[in-house]
Amino acid sequence: MRSGQKILVKAIANGMGLWLQTVQGFFLLACLASLFIAATISEGKTEEIPQRILDNHRATMGCWLAEFNDDELAEKALIIRLGVQTFYGLVCASNLYGDSYRIYQVEDGRAEWANLVTFPQLDTKLGWYASTELQKPTWDEKKKLLRSEFPKQGSTSTCRQYSIYSWQKGRFYIAQIGLSGDCEEKENDKDLIIYPFVDEVEKGEASGISTQDAPSDKNAADTKKKDGKAK
Repeated sequence: MRSGQKILVKAIANGMGLWLQTVQGFFLLACLASLFIAATISEGKTEEIPQRILDNHRATMGCWLAEFNDDELAEKALIIRLGVQTFYGLVCASNLYGDSYRIYQVEDGRAEWANLVTFPQLDTKLGWYASTELQKPTWDEKKKLLRSEFPKQGSTSTCRQYSIYSWQKGRFYIAQIGLSGDCEEKENDKDLIIYPFVDEVEKGEASGISTQDAPSDKNAADTKKKDGKAK
């Protein structure tokens, strides 16, 4: 090989080496930048949740938090701001149906006076009850609505009973309760609304569809005549 060719090959090899070093350098810098940004976001969110809230949440009974450290709680947190009110939703437990949350209300940033929020919920067979936990809560910032849902027919079905809460006069009120997904009780793809109440739900029947045949108007009228009550 001629000396000129050797010089050219050597220059190319040196150039390739510098290029590889440059690519590796850029890759390393990109990785470091990503780690820095992730750490900054995580740290920012942790600082956003008062430590007192996290400590009090761990001290409450009924939550399974052994697998979560404070950073993980902060990462999964649901934060809602409504004027002077701030709500911190923290995971209480995880299961096959999704995470359940407890939500703490803080007014004017006074975390020492945090209030554990209780939500009205409806069992369509047993009636109303109160709970400090919401299953899979989500917040619609535009409509200012809080939604929670849980499975009605097991984990293999998409059937869900959902509750929608509206913030009014200093508390969350039930705006709507319904069934979505492939529920047996539904006749079409539309959600089946069970609150505001339909008659069957008021009677304690499961899903807004009567399980017993009601007497016809004619039979009811005949019965009244026999009893001497018809006018």
